[in-house]
Amino acid sequence: MYLYAKYCPVAATTKVMGDFWTPLIVRELLYGTTRFNQLARNVPGIPRSVLAGRLRNLERAGLVVCERGGQRTMTAYCLTPAGRDLRPVLEAMDAWGTRWAAPEPPPEEVDPLIMICMLKSRMRVAELPEERVVLEVQLTGDQEGRAWVVSERRNVTMCFDPPGFDTDLWVTSDIPTLYDIWRGRSMMADALARGAVEVDGRAALLRCFARWFDGTDAGPRRGARSSSEAAGIAS
Repeated sequence: MYLYAKYCPVAATTKVMGDFWTPLIVRELLYGTTRFNQLARNVPGIPRSVLAGRLRNLERAGLVVCERGGQRTMTAYCLTPAGRDLRPVLEAMDAWGTRWAAPEPPPEEVDPLIMICMLKSRMRVAELPEERVVLEVQLTGDQEGRAWVVSERRNVTMCFDPPGFDTDLWVTSDIPTLYDIWRGRSMMADALARGAVEVDGRAALLRCFARWFDGTDAGPRRGARSSSEAAGIAS
């Protein structure tokens, strides 16, 4: 069967990317995550042995290069040009899944920590400052939870426990609000304006917080749907 991948580009791509975990790992690498422990935290539920195996597969396929420093803890996983060219593939998967595959869960069924992780994945890395920024995200309402999102040199990770750095911004909201932002149905700036998201902390960061999610153009995200589409399509 795999001989077919020699001649068919779709089969060749499926051979590399056609399992549950690999696209999620590549997505995190595209976001700028480079460390093994960061990848393990940012892909909820992945066994560490599976992550190590998938990274080796991606390295053998020429999509990832493992840059090893003087210490084992300094190992970084970076996408090659071939790996970076998977960006439109992941964007197309996100758009298709948003429209057709992902069911709309009731808010009470969304895990708060998973919700914070999902929101983290919507941060626009290019808009983040180079300096370290620590967000403490508190979810209120029927489903409560708290986690920390750390951006350092535009490398974004999530921590379930205090990361050991001072918090720069305190973010408070609820699952329905953040879910709509993650889906692209609502803008962070609008949620801030109506008080659905509250942010406190350093003034310089407060001024640019919405842009980290909405972008400088404040336009719709790739794959985002209008409210009329959202009402007519369960996704």
